[in-house]
Amino acid sequence: MKNIILSVYKRQSDSELITTGHRVTGKIKDNPNFPDPPPELDEAIKLLPEFQKSVSNAKGRDMEVINLKNEQKAALVTLLVTLDKYVTVTSDGDRGKLLSSGFPVAGDRYYQAEPVILQLEVELGPPGEATTSIKRLRGARAYMHQYTTQPPTAETVWISEGSKFAYYTFSGLHSMAKYWFRVVAISQDGQMIYSPVITKVIQ
Repeated sequence: MKNIILSVYKRQSDSELITTGHRVTGKIKDNPNFPDPPPELDEAIKLLPEFQKSVSNAKGRDMEVINLKNEQKAALVTLLVTLDKYVTVTSDGDRGKLLSSGFPVAGDRYYQAEPVILQLEVELGPPGEATTSIKRLRGARAYMHQYTTQPPTAETVWISEGSKFAYYTFSGLHSMAKYWFRVVAISQDGQMIYSPVITKVIQ
């Protein structure tokens, strides 16, 4: 069977596409098999958290939010198509290189969509405290609960607390300051699965 990338991402649901996007961008970035990725890689990395937030917000059925989500989804697919072409040309049929990109490859019978975190809860407690929580992911071996005090970008350095639980209470935060929170689940194979980002003003 010919070693080619399967373009299933073009037909995936919102949650499946988020998972595929995170997996592909995470595996291509700094991958020695792909030393000169196109600018679409950084664009996809920047778009993913924005799209993930829109998917979460679209549950309120606001038509403007839904339209934004759909536009972002189409843009993400377009970026993945460019990365697909880049990986295909660079790999030159090498199955190992193709698989290292995170894209599904023909003949991989066991490929399936991996879990995704669609919702993050951030509950404010006493002054200086906030608790992050997500629905426990099957197969996750650890969680990183994170925050930053600046609007997140691709270069943001997050403050992290590791835990085996899907919830964590931060303390010692500055009252009346704005914080951005997220949770990262780590699967058995080391894949990092990101939650949406939630903003809160600490009590």
